Amino acid sequence: MQVQHLEVEDFRNYSSQKLDLVHGLNLMVGRNAQGKTNLLEAVHCLSGLGSPRAPDAALIRQGSERALLHADVLRSGRTAHIDIELRAGRGMKALVNTNPIARNKILSDIIVSVFFGPDELSLVKGSPDGRRRFLDELVVKMRPAQDALRRELERVLRQRNAQLKALRKAGPAPLSLLDPLSVWDEQLCRAGAALAAARLKALAALIPFSRDRYVEIAGGGELALAYVSSWLSEDAARNALADPGGIEESELAKGIAGRIDELRPREIERGQSLVGPQRDDVVVHLEDASGAFLDARTYASQGDQRTAALALKLGEHDLLTDALQEPPVLLLDDVFSELDPSRRGWLREAVRSAGQTLLSSASTDQWESLEAERVFEVSGGTVERIA
Repeated sequence: MQVQHLEVEDFRNYSSQKLDLVHGLNLMVGRNAQGKTNLLEAVHCLSGLGSPRAPDAALIRQGSERALLHADVLRSGRTAHIDIELRAGRGMKALVNTNPIARNKILSDIIVSVFFGPDELSLVKGSPDGRRRFLDELVVKMRPAQDALRRELERVLRQRNAQLKALRKAGPAPLSLLDPLSVWDEQLCRAGAALAAARLKALAALIPFSRDRYVEIAGGGELALAYVSSWLSEDAARNALADPGGIEESELAKGIAGRIDELRPREIERGQSLVGPQRDDVVVHLEDASGAFLDARTYASQGDQRTAALALKLGEHDLLTDALQEPPVLLLDDVFSELDPSRRGWLREAVRSAGQTLLSSASTDQWESLEAERVFEVSGGTVERIA
């Protein structure tokens, strides 16, 4: 999988820029705030998953009405041309070989990328929303058609929340409103169980790859991942991750239904759905010197948290390489400045076997040691190839 040619217009700080990329390491060097990360961001947008850092509207150059991306992408020996238009308030529109596509997530059938930058530390210690998004995007990257699972849950939640708000306003629940709510209860159980099953299977597949990467990067210790939910018991979640082939959506739906019955008065009082995978989390545990596994959010140092986040992202890259039978594009944003010398050396070796990699660095004296196949200097929204 390779982006062969990339062209951006009115994207971030670029008025117009073209560059040809190669298989292997493509290095973007330059001072901070010159536009290096924006190029990695543009490649990530090609997969239909948007920016890993900002909403679509923030990608449009100040003073412009829209941003355009054009790219030639090679996958499995075939080249496809992608055109993307971003407009504030209108989202993203995409063409593949000049033909409109029904949904942007279809682009993940053409190109998949994995992004890691300084802000990815939040993947370990940040809010659950970021970890849910990471897992949901992994589900789509593995099987783009599964994007429908998340969209269906969001649709059901909108309708169910509207019904709960109507009940809250009506006071003591009249039967005329409880009957429609029961319909949305059933749909929440069905849609929630389908998405939760996909998440659990994706997480189960990710665990061995991330665990191996953590040992390599940290030089020892162990990483463990747990799926945490108010409606799925700790034992049930652990069993599902140990045996993803045995996951039954009907059993997951029963778990959601039981929790809904328990929390119905609180849901009506708040006018909001309090049960379902939209409130679940993934917790990272790291092994300490005594052999105990501790929650990395609370007990790990920032260096260990960063190592865990990098292990998750490189584990994702390894998993997708295995699942897709070719490596996705790896996007590394200024990661060397955040790592100690030993881990920088390990990462230098790792990227050489990662397929196509785009790596940004503010250190202009490192690029020779990286032995990049192609080097670009970025300055003030312009890009010049220097090696």
